[in-house]
Amino acid sequence: MIKIQCSNEKKVEFISNVVNKFPDQLIFKNFYFFDSLSSTQDYAQVLSKQPDTTIPFVVMTDIQTGGRGRRGANWASPKGGIWMSLAFESGLETAEIFTMLILTIYVISESIRSYLGIYPQIKWPNDILVDGKKVAGILVDTEIQRGTLTRVIIGMGINSNNDLEITKSQIIDKSPSAITINYDIATLKSSNHNQEVSNFELVSSMLYNFSKLVPKLSSKLFRDELRQWYKRKIKESSKTLNYNFKLKDKEYTGKIVLVNDDGSILVRNSGPSLDNKLIRIESVFDFSSV
Repeated sequence: MIKIQCSNEKKVEFISNVVNKFPDQLIFKNFYFFDSLSSTQDYAQVLSKQPDTTIPFVVMTDIQTGGRGRRGANWASPKGGIWMSLAFESGLETAEIFTMLILTIYVISESIRSYLGIYPQIKWPNDILVDGKKVAGILVDTEIQRGTLTRVIIGMGINSNNDLEITKSQIIDKSPSAITINYDIATLKSSNHNQEVSNFELVSSMLYNFSKLVPKLSSKLFRDELRQWYKRKIKESSKTLNYNFKLKDKEYTGKIVLVNDDGSILVRNSGPSLDNKLIRIESVFDFSSV
């Protein structure tokens, strides 16, 4: 039985149309869509602990007033974009958190590609870019018991039709010490000749692909395929994207030469310091416990 809780009839219609587009094919049973939330991720965490909530579920909002990114950075979420969190139950080992994140990157990238014909770039660790400018980011929160992922909540922020200048004005850089944020942002609309894109088509595509692919995570072969896809995308994008890193308070420009299975990377310093040596950067994916 599908449960829909929305702040107005227009949002109920939006969700109903998504469900009806893929009858009996979506794994999500509860849908929540509001005008404004502090954070879809925080709201999803509260919902996931309530006994009457059916998982997997979807939380969406027009506006986030307290959206968050990696390492506590804020995520600008004005009206027009896609601000969404998905909750899943899982029996995967803790080490497979990385795979869940890669799957999310894949789903968002493929939805953009199939709908707009745009091939996004992937910038390590989990930024999705178009023409070198960031259009989407991902956050993963987990619940872990005895080395097993019992619950995963994936937050997605996609700059689709939100005002670019308003979005830029709301960004606060709180970069982690291991990697310096150095990017410009774009919206899918600005990358689509300023033609508005359909949030309905993007959300529908993403929820359908998650429904199709999440059950396949039990297959080691599929998880390995995802990792290889991610490594190829990072290798492709590293040819044109610049990375700035910090090591012991020294900033330097580096080139990624290897992506390991756990998400860590080997970087060759391409700046004037550190003697052009290889440096290992541990994974900085935000996998915080709920």
